[in-house]
Amino acid sequence: MTMSTAPEIRDYKDQDEACLIQLIRELQSHETAYYDRMIPPGEIAGWYIDAIKKDCRDYAGHIRIACSDGMPIGYCATMTEVPNEEGDEVPFEYAYVNDLVIAKSARGQGAGKALLRDAEALARAANAKWLRINVLAKNTVAREIYDSFGFEEHLVTMEKPLK
Repeated sequence: MTMSTAPEIRDYKDQDEACLIQLIRELQSHETAYYDRMIPPGEIAGWYIDAIKKDCRDYAGHIRIACSDGMPIGYCATMTEVPNEEGDEVPFEYAYVNDLVIAKSARGQGAGKALLRDAEALARAANAKWLRINVLAKNTVAREIYDSFGFEEHLVTMEKPLK
């Protein structure tokens, strides 16, 4: 894919599973640099896709695939009806980008932004008022992308190692 070629965004098909598992393993490997409690990439298998599919059933979700020349180069799982479960807040629902993965070889070429635009369109079509995404604090590249897309910090979780 080149900068002038927009990726095709389409719905997930069962035959995409092997490609998605490879993409997720690549992400796990990448995120290990930021967080040492990631599941080892080799342990990611069909069970992970099954969990995403269950979330899609439970929260009106969609798994969308970014393709270049017919080949998957990324995916995004967006849940459009996620109930807020904070006991000290009024009840509401929001949309949530559960997973966003772009193949290392395709990063920086617009596929991630295309998937984010698609996720936002899905959220808007479901009448969601908010779209959320999580990011590891030390993943500054992803944070900058999400900032440029209009995401703002909502809740910051801090952690202190107790060694």
